[in-house]
Amino acid sequence: MSEHISLVIVPVDGSPTAHAATRHAALLSHLLQASLQLVHVMPLNPAEFSDVPANREAEADRDRAQRLTVARDAIASARQEIPSSLDLSIDEVILEEEGFVRHPARILVDHASKQKHCLLVVGARHLSDLDKFLEGSVSNEVVHKAGCPVTVVHPEAAENGTRIGRVLLPVDGSKHSDRAAKLAGELARRAEASVDMLFCRPAGAPQPEAGSQEESVLVFEQASRHLGEVPRGIEPHILEGDRYAEAITDFAHSLDDSPIIVMGRRGLGAWREKLVGSVSHRVIDLAHCPVTVTV
Repeated sequence: MSEHISLVIVPVDGSPTAHAATRHAALLSHLLQASLQLVHVMPLNPAEFSDVPANREAEADRDRAQRLTVARDAIASARQEIPSSLDLSIDEVILEEEGFVRHPARILVDHASKQKHCLLVVGARHLSDLDKFLEGSVSNEVVHKAGCPVTVVHPEAAENGTRIGRVLLPVDGSKHSDRAAKLAGELARRAEASVDMLFCRPAGAPQPEAGSQEESVLVFEQASRHLGEVPRGIEPHILEGDRYAEAITDFAHSLDDSPIIVMGRRGLGAWREKLVGSVSHRVIDLAHCPVTVTV
């Protein structure tokens, strides 16, 4: 995150998850002083696959008009979720899919790749591992494939999402963690929030040898440099256990000060992530607060 985010993109479809994402996207746009873009991905017209040329044009025109109405209604509904007190620059974009099989995540990622210094905010439902494997998850695919930061918001995450009180930053000394720290620091300063650095290690990990520094100390020092100055303060925490995602989300759930999580994502490859998952994806699945993943 060497560049300031100047555009926040949120896909909308009129659903409760999209409304939750829109509310949080508006908050992020306000804090980052970035433009907000409401995007609706419109499915391909089935009539365009008609085998009867005489029927194709009339049906296509009628169906496209209906789909445009749905798109405009979704965008209008999203606008109603944005507090009038926020003075935001809002743009509206309608994207059209090009294939009969729906791939909204692919369309969103491609659109975001053409924008400069953007952040994607997507709504998500809590799906079982089997449902995600069989049906796929738009938010999961966006997080995996996007070349920009992605914030995932579940409906319950935005119930008290009018502010950010604390920024939780899992750290491990990697370049992914460093990028997350830069964004976490910027959000904390603009939201006047504190930062909690979270270092996870296995329960019963051996103590460092005499004369050597604890790994967590080095990782905290490195993350602090990338965070920069945070007026509300930075607190380091060591979480012990073999299930890192659960430790991170349990810590988040113990707080009542409107926390968010900002963390890095390590690329495992799409197939391996489906089989073994990743800490960031597991955190997204479990968290009740918004989770931003940087790449």
